[in-house]
Amino acid sequence: MIPYLSLRYAFSSSFKQRSRAIRAVVAIALSLIVVNVVISIMDFLQNDRFRDIRDVRSFDVVVEGRHKDELSSLFPSSVVFEYGEGEALSENGAYNVRYISPDYDGGLNIIYGDSSSLLVPYSVFRFSDGKVTLSMLRKGKAATTMKNFDYDISGIYWTNVGTEFDQNTIFLPMEEADETVYFLTAIKNVDIDLCTKTLDELGLSYKTWKEQESSLYAAFFVEKAMMYTVLSLLFVIILVSLRQSVRIFVSTRQRECAELEILGMERRDITLVMELSFFLTLLTGIILGLVLGRGALSLIEKISLDTPLLVDMHLSMSYSSMGFFSLFMVTVTGISVFMENRKRNKKPLWEVIHVK
Repeated sequence: MIPYLSLRYAFSSSFKQRSRAIRAVVAIALSLIVVNVVISIMDFLQNDRFRDIRDVRSFDVVVEGRHKDELSSLFPSSVVFEYGEGEALSENGAYNVRYISPDYDGGLNIIYGDSSSLLVPYSVFRFSDGKVTLSMLRKGKAATTMKNFDYDISGIYWTNVGTEFDQNTIFLPMEEADETVYFLTAIKNVDIDLCTKTLDELGLSYKTWKEQESSLYAAFFVEKAMMYTVLSLLFVIILVSLRQSVRIFVSTRQRECAELEILGMERRDITLVMELSFFLTLLTGIILGLVLGRGALSLIEKISLDTPLLVDMHLSMSYSSMGFFSLFMVTVTGISVFMENRKRNKKPLWEVIHVK
């Protein structure tokens, strides 16, 4: 009897009751979709985005100077390689130049040719005729000089970091570097705390990826703080909305509850009917929100893949956050239904029966 009544009250044939149930379902579903999308994007920025940046641009630890042999013996399970950094100008703009050797492991994906000469992103290649004239900036002790070099493009590359790195970076063989180039040794796949402790003992100058990306890291935490602020406000709005929905739901069912009590049903059973009926509405909204939320994430991924200027986003649903959020709504609903039924039970039956 209780399951039947709960199902009947949850999906009433009355137009007013049905419209209220639909509005509640839509509100719950939209809340879950928003929370799902926001948390998934922030998780992507925190995990995948920083992982790509560490793999391509900053690396776990970067040591000043050329120390490959020494550091390879100290960290045999890590990836260690040397590279150089410089600056260059061309008719299309300014570029960071990386001088690399064949063992360079900086997340390059070469889609055409090789790295035997000048390796450029497609944005540079499409405006060239296979050759590029670069004005190399040489920083001396007294002044910065400039010298022009003509290079044949030997390959085209891309990285997972996207256009913010690719459009501003070109690669040359290590043999093209001179004494003015700033040489570095990168260490990847290493325990950063253990690595920095060892480097301190050796007296080597270094930077971790967090130090190199300090401004980006700080910006991320600002964004994360804003996200939690928005989610907190959303929680408050949902709390008020659920409380109001439950109040309206129970108040419009007072007459039916009184009739059930006259027919002999226990008050605790009536309360259970009300709770289960609203839980069915809530469950419908949660399931719809999870399904549409997954669809929204897939749509965002597709848009990022199809839009060249955007970073490819690989989003995954945060099931722990969704579980917590769903449990929060269930708890609020249960408490609200109990409180509203408690108010109803204090009223005389004759007063409830005559409620229009």
